[in-house]
Amino acid sequence: MTEGRMMRGIHWIAVLALLLACGGPMAAEPDEADIERTGKETAGLIDGGGRAPAEAGAMDPATAMQVLAELGRPGQELDAEQQARLQAAKDTLYGAKGSDRRLKNEDTVRRQLGLDAVAAQKKADWLARQPADWKLHRHSARGGEADLVVRVGDVDNLGFGWPVDFDPFSGASTPPHAFPFTPDPQDPDGTDRIMVISGYAGDAATKKDGYTTRTRRPANNPQPVTLEFETRGLTPQAVQLQLFVDDFQAPSFGNRYRVLLDGREAPHMAEALNTLRQRGPIGKLITLQLLPEQFDLLADGRLEIAIDDADTDAGDGFAIDFVRLLVNPGGTRQLASLHGRILDKRSREPIPGAMASAAATAEGRADAEGRYALSDVPAGLAVVVASHPDYEPGHASIDLEAGARGELDFLLVPRQETSRVLEKALREDGRVDLYGILFDTAQATLRPESEQTLEQVLALLQRRQELKLVIAGHTDSQGDTAYNASLSQRRAAAVLAWLVERGVAAGRLASEGHGESRPVASNATEEGRARNRRVEIRRQP
Repeated sequence: MTEGRMMRGIHWIAVLALLLACGGPMAAEPDEADIERTGKETAGLIDGGGRAPAEAGAMDPATAMQVLAELGRPGQELDAEQQARLQAAKDTLYGAKGSDRRLKNEDTVRRQLGLDAVAAQKKADWLARQPADWKLHRHSARGGEADLVVRVGDVDNLGFGWPVDFDPFSGASTPPHAFPFTPDPQDPDGTDRIMVISGYAGDAATKKDGYTTRTRRPANNPQPVTLEFETRGLTPQAVQLQLFVDDFQAPSFGNRYRVLLDGREAPHMAEALNTLRQRGPIGKLITLQLLPEQFDLLADGRLEIAIDDADTDAGDGFAIDFVRLLVNPGGTRQLASLHGRILDKRSREPIPGAMASAAATAEGRADAEGRYALSDVPAGLAVVVASHPDYEPGHASIDLEAGARGELDFLLVPRQETSRVLEKALREDGRVDLYGILFDTAQATLRPESEQTLEQVLALLQRRQELKLVIAGHTDSQGDTAYNASLSQRRAAAVLAWLVERGVAAGRLASEGHGESRPVASNATEEGRARNRRVEIRRQP
C-alpha cells in the first residue's frame, strides 16, 4: 500500500469514528433548512479520493465546506462564478469526477451537515426555553417557588453554558469542564471565578488541585457573595440557601471550610460543604437550611455569605456559579426522598431514636430496627448527618435527582472523648465539640459526670505544652436569648477555671460564649437541642 493510500484509509476511518460518536445511525439527507453550518472539523477529515486540484481549483477543505453550506442549498439561483466556486468546493470535498470515493464522500459530508444542523437546532431550542432571568447577574422575585427568591450570579455554569436539556435545579451534575480563568466583568463578587482558600501558602509539599496550581494571588482570593433584597411584608418561616458549587474537595485535601453568614459562624453549613468530593471539575446544586436562630440576619435586607479556610495550607480551590435565597419555599421545588438504616459500627445493632438530617432541610428518626426515611429532600447533593447523644455524628453525601428515592446507611461509632481523640480532631479540624461536659439546668455549675472529659482535656494540655485553646460555650434556643448568651459565657469560664485550678497557665486559655447563635442542628427536636448544647474547644491562632 502506498503512503498516500494509507493516509486516505486513516482519514476515512476517522470519519466513520466521528459519525459513530454522533449517535449511531445516519440521519436522513438534509433539506434546505438543514444545511446551515460549516462543519469545519468534518471537512478536515474528508478524503479527497484522488481529486485533481488543477481541474477543481485550489480550495482548502474548511473553505470548501463554507462554500457548500452557503451555495449548496437546493433551489438557489447561482451566477457562473458562484457555480464554479460550488463545483470547486464539491470536487475538493468529494473527490474528482470518476473517483470511486466521490459518491461516498458526498453522502458523508451531506449527512454530517444534517447531523450538525439537527444538533444546532436542538441547542437553539434549549437556549430559547431557558428562563430569561438566567442571564441576569442579580435577580429577585416574589411568589412561585417561594415567597421571596433572590439570586446572585447568572445561571450559566461558570460561563461554559449548560449541556442541551440540562436542568441545574434537577440535582444532576454537570459534565467536566475547563477552568473558569477569566470571569465576566459583570459577574458579581464570589461567582464565576476560581477561589483558593486563604490559608494556602504554597508549600511545595502541599497537595494541590488544578484550580490552585493554575492560578495566583490575588486573582484567586476568596470573595464573599452578597445578597440584597426587600423584606417588607415578609415573615420568614423557613429559609433555604441554594449554591451551585464546583470542585469542593475537603475530604481529599484535608482542609476544613468555614461558612460565615454576616460574619457569624454557620457550623451546620460548613459541616455540609466539608463532606463534598467534587472532581472534574464538575458543578452540583446543594441546598442548605438557615436555622430559625439565623433568621434575624435577614432583617436588614442584606446577607453576606463567606466561604473560606484560613487555617490550613491545603491546596483546595473552588468556584460558585450562583447562590439563591428562598424565603418560605413552596411546593413547586424539585424534590427527592431518602431512606436507610443507622447502626452501631461495632455490633451492627440498630440505634433506635437516632436522627437523620439532610442539611436541616428534612429530618427523620430511626425506628426500632434503625430505619429512617426522609421525604421532600431538595434535589441535588444531599448532605446527611446521622446523630445520637451516645455516638459520634456520621456524615455522608448522596446525589439525588428530582423524583429519585435514594438509600444511605450509617455506621456510627460510640462517642469517645479521650485526649488522643481530641488531639486528632484538633489537628484535622482545628476544633472539637465536647458533649461529655455537663451542667445543671440553667446553671454554670459543672456536674460530677463531666470529670472524665475534663480530665482528657487536661491531659492533652499537659502533653502539648505549646497548645493554646479557646473554650466556647453554646446553648439551645430555649429561654431568653440574652440570658443564653450570658449562660454560655459563664459555662465556658467555669471550664477554664477548672483547668487553671489544676495547673494550666491562664495565658494558654481564653473563653467566650455564643448562646444560641451558632446552632449545629435544628432546635425543633430534643436530639437537635442536645447537639446544640455543647462546649467547643478550638486552637488559638
